[in-house]
Amino acid sequence: MIRIEKLSKIYASGVKALDNLCIHVEEGEIFGFLGPNGAGKSTTIKILTTLARPTSGIAWIGGYNVLTEPNKVRCSIGYVSQETGVDYFLSGRENLVLQGRLYRMDSKSIHKRLEELLELFDLKETADALVSTYSGGMRRKLDVATALIHNPKILFLDEPTIGLDPHSRSSLWNYIRMLNKDFRVTLFLTTHYLDEADKLSHRIGILHKGSMKILDTPEALKDSIKGDSINLSLSGGAKEKAITILKESPMVKDILCEDGHVRVYVNNGSETIPGLMKLLNQQGVEILSLTISRPSLDDVYLKYSGVSFKEGESTGEANPWWAQWQKGGGGKKWKGGGDWNQEGSSEGEGIKDMSPSDGQGGAWGSWEDKKEDKGDEKQEDAWNKDKDKNEGQEEAWKKWGGSTSDWEKWGKGGGKS
Repeated sequence: MIRIEKLSKIYASGVKALDNLCIHVEEGEIFGFLGPNGAGKSTTIKILTTLARPTSGIAWIGGYNVLTEPNKVRCSIGYVSQETGVDYFLSGRENLVLQGRLYRMDSKSIHKRLEELLELFDLKETADALVSTYSGGMRRKLDVATALIHNPKILFLDEPTIGLDPHSRSSLWNYIRMLNKDFRVTLFLTTHYLDEADKLSHRIGILHKGSMKILDTPEALKDSIKGDSINLSLSGGAKEKAITILKESPMVKDILCEDGHVRVYVNNGSETIPGLMKLLNQQGVEILSLTISRPSLDDVYLKYSGVSFKEGESTGEANPWWAQWQKGGGGKKWKGGGDWNQEGSSEGEGIKDMSPSDGQGGAWGSWEDKKEDKGDEKQEDAWNKDKDKNEGQEEAWKKWGGSTSDWEKWGKGGGKS
């Protein structure tokens, strides 16, 4: 269903995002794609969804070549990006209709499919409410529904549950399982939650520095690290000494390090712990805490990527894209947030007031106020006249109320070039 052969991507800056990547995803499979930030996950998805071109290599989606048949690829896939793709100022129903029209579906087909999806994702009762009034979980379900409007057989999910509460995450997991089991949709899933990958994926691939380090079922990956995992928290400066001591012990099979912690892998943890503690104490190594567990995906991830998998490592959107206009904003036309805040919506709560001194929003507001109060062309002409009269450029600009930062934007050479 998804076939990637020797895919490489080198950006103009010289950064090598992908290095001869090879992946085969079977029809009806949920494939989990893991890797630290900067590993190349986003670049891979952009290429597979025809949003970027590889430097070399090739990929086929549903039998179509992503380079020579991009339109056929787009019609055969659905894509749910990390940031929401729905319009907050439309209703759920209107979003689905819009997406159907973008795929050039006829009205009858759109209506039929729309009703199916609203029923499938339990959105019928809120279908005609503005999306700005939806909860995070409801918006994410609508996101997935819009990606399925044209009935694709392949669905790309880029961190679908980021920012959701545990209940909403669990609910979305059930929908993902249903899509795969009942409708035979093939899913390509990237996530920063190990439990999500473990519970949903049939197979998991770990990407590091643009290449695939290991690919197997979750159980096989965990079984690849034999025995038990002992996690030692040590006092400052004791880590290197402890590693040297432990490497010489026949009880220890492997050692992995992370910050101030040392993970020791042994055959039988309960029998080994007393001996390890005695060995370290005799050498003056202070153990702050000790835990024992069966190897997990985190152990696998640490082994092949060199870093521990921190859940939620990627930062999803803290606020919707329109929240920047809710308070302050720019110019006389964007005052206050009341007109934008739909009744029942809590999205505006806690959003920083973007006053004229606050970064981007403030710069926009300050500049728009200047344009409306004095006029863009009038301001520029007056500034250039002052310049011609041998007045200081910066002083002339400030005379018209511009700030030093705005003056810098216009250029010290005088006016727009």
